[in-house]
Amino acid sequence: MKFDTRQEFLQNSPLFAGLDPAILARILAVAVTRRLARGETLFQKGDPGDRLFGVLAGRVKVHTTSPEGKDVTLNLFKEGQFFGEIALLDELPRSADAMAMAPSELLVIHRRDFMPLVESEGRLAMHIIRLLCQRVRATSEMLEDAAFLPLELRLAKHLLRLVGTYGQPVAGGVEIGLRLSQQEIAHMMATTRESVNKRLQAWAQAGWIDLQRSRVTVTDVRALEALLDAP
Repeated sequence: MKFDTRQEFLQNSPLFAGLDPAILARILAVAVTRRLARGETLFQKGDPGDRLFGVLAGRVKVHTTSPEGKDVTLNLFKEGQFFGEIALLDELPRSADAMAMAPSELLVIHRRDFMPLVESEGRLAMHIIRLLCQRVRATSEMLEDAAFLPLELRLAKHLLRLVGTYGQPVAGGVEIGLRLSQQEIAHMMATTRESVNKRLQAWAQAGWIDLQRSRVTVTDVRALEALLDAP
C-alpha cells in the first residue's frame, strides 16, 4: 500500500486509527524519517529500545541468533505496519535484531514523545493492547506449530500466510511479493535450507508452486490448504 502523506499513513494504521487529527498532528510534529538500504541494520539485540518504527516503504525483518548460531526470523514488517513497541513500553533493551530486506523508509517516534500520548489518550492505549495481544497470539501459534507440526505442514502454513500478507495475483497463481531465497525461508522456519529445498522442489514438480529467482508463486493454493485440512 502506498501513502501520499505521512498523515495518511497514520490514519490508515490500526495503531493510530480514529485518533483526533490534532493528536496525529502532534505525532507528526515530533516524528522523523529514516532511510535504510537493503541489508542495512536498524538496531541490534541489546540496543536501547527507545523508538517506535512505522514502515512507510519497504520491508524490515526482525531476527535473532540461536545459541547454536542459527539465524531465526521472528517477524516481517511491510508498508503500513509498526514495530518496536515492546521495548518502547517496558524500557528494556531490544530483544532481537532488525534489518531492511529492501530499500526502506521508516517513520520514527521517540519514547519521550510517544508515552505522554499513551498516558493521555485511552483509545491509543487500547490500540497498543490489541497490537500486543496479536503479537502474543502469533508467537503462541508459532511455538505450537514448531512443537507439533511436521516441517511439510509448517512450510505449507507459512507459504499460505505469506500469500495472505504479500500475495499478488499473476497469470497462473499468486506470487509472494517478496524476494526470498530458500535460505531466508529456512530462517523463518528455524530449519535448514536443504530441508526447505527438498519440499519446495517436490511441490514444484507436483505443479503446486513455481520457483523463479528468489520468487515463489503458489499455483495451487487449494493443494496447500488440503495438506493442513487432512486428518
